[in-house]
Amino acid sequence: MSEHNTDPELLNPGLPEDDPEPGVTWFISLVSVVVMVVTVLASVAMYFAFVEGEVDRKIVNQPVIALQELRLAQQEQLTEYQNYEVEDAEGNKLSRIRIPVSRAMELVVADARASTDATESDDSGEIASR
Repeated sequence: MSEHNTDPELLNPGLPEDDPEPGVTWFISLVSVVVMVVTVLASVAMYFAFVEGEVDRKIVNQPVIALQELRLAQQEQLTEYQNYEVEDAEGNKLSRIRIPVSRAMELVVADARASTDATESDDSGEIASR
């Protein structure tokens, strides 16, 4: 039988004979895991801060232009005379006139005074006192 040579220097010339120290391997592994966890947590925190800032910038802090335009249009309808059309139940278009609110209030008060004056007067022509 032939004899086998088991000398590590002859099998792998130029390589160190011993294994790495387990303490150094554990230390490097633990430090790497800690650095990775800190990096992931910092990335997550930065992401959510960025998302919150974008939501605030794009949605919350936007001027409400459409709402402002709607309010201006409604204010215009309340203060100016306008012609508009509506459809009745049969589909006929009816022309209407929109009057300012202040003028409408004056007309309602004048109408109420006129009806009150008519009901206060007797058939004999005397005006009832309040």
